[in-house]
Amino acid sequence: MGRLRLFGELIESGGAIEGDGGAPAGGHQIARIVRTAGDYQTTSVSFVDIDTTNLAISLTAGDSWVFLLLTGSVSTTGGAYVWFDFTIDGQRQGAAKGVQFVQAVYVEDIQIGWLAQVSAGNHVFRPQWRVSAVQALLRASSAETPVMFAVVELK
Repeated sequence: MGRLRLFGELIESGGAIEGDGGAPAGGHQIARIVRTAGDYQTTSVSFVDIDTTNLAISLTAGDSWVFLLLTGSVSTTGGAYVWFDFTIDGQRQGAAKGVQFVQAVYVEDIQIGWLAQVSAGNHVFRPQWRVSAVQALLRASSAETPVMFAVVELK
């Protein structure tokens, strides 16, 4: 079971989207997904969604800031670089190389965060990635190696 502590509130999830878009104590909306159903892999040298269906969060926000967070464990073949980014309503947030990269010869734990301002209304958030060469693997095969994606509306 995954655990995340944001703003003093402990949230737990067994693998589905958590949070109903409602405001917990403090007025922050929190939605998150924890995946343990199988590893992700890519050979794409262009940014692509990590998982278009299971790692997408739809959240109705006010005119406010949101914090996006992706955690997991990544590895590559041959010491390639892996770049990560987020999209909001299909628009990438980072520059040409995304918001962060890692060189993962062995397994590297990642914690990638991004702050963005959104207008009032419903928005769809997704994590993306690309690899410099060969292949990248994002482990999501068990409760010990989950991929977690969260969106927090900051009020």
